[in-house]
Amino acid sequence: MAIDGRTTRGDRTRSALLDASMELIARDGVASATQRSVAAAAGASLASTTYHFGTRAELLVATLEHAASLAVAEIDGLAIDVRDGRLDPVDACLGYIARQRSGESATAIVVFELALVAAREPRLRAANSVFLSSLGELFTPFTPHAAALAQSFYGLLLLELAHGAVPSPDLESNIRQIFHAFEVTS
Repeated sequence: MAIDGRTTRGDRTRSALLDASMELIARDGVASATQRSVAAAAGASLASTTYHFGTRAELLVATLEHAASLAVAEIDGLAIDVRDGRLDPVDACLGYIARQRSGESATAIVVFELALVAAREPRLRAANSVFLSSLGELFTPFTPHAAALAQSFYGLLLLELAHGAVPSPDLESNIRQIFHAFEVTS
């Protein structure tokens, strides 16, 4: 199928809207991500948000799917480095958490913000479940308890982000304990 200029522009606009939605959510929370504010942040028309996403709920679902796919890709890259022996599993987790805490990557905070909304908005639940399943799959090569490890890491990451700019003093120890409890091998 040939791609014309409209399709390319449309894909760029959709990506810009998703990136703007993530940026707003990471900075100011879910309430800030209205169709109007996302369009303004992306430098797009309000009509483009309704064209690409229909409703605000659909925009939030797409934003969660986008953020989750970026987070899974980032973690997958770390998992490859761990499997290939270029990175220690604990160091991989510490690095990932540090990038999230510093704002270098905002995928985790966006996923957490939208996961909380999923408690009240059923349309977000499927995307959140896909994220957790994908996270579990990434841990499969390291432990027979991958799903439980993924959920534990998810919880630890949330607690660390809530802790603020400075890591909790027992972060590394907690990661090691979780890996030990779930029989992680590298």
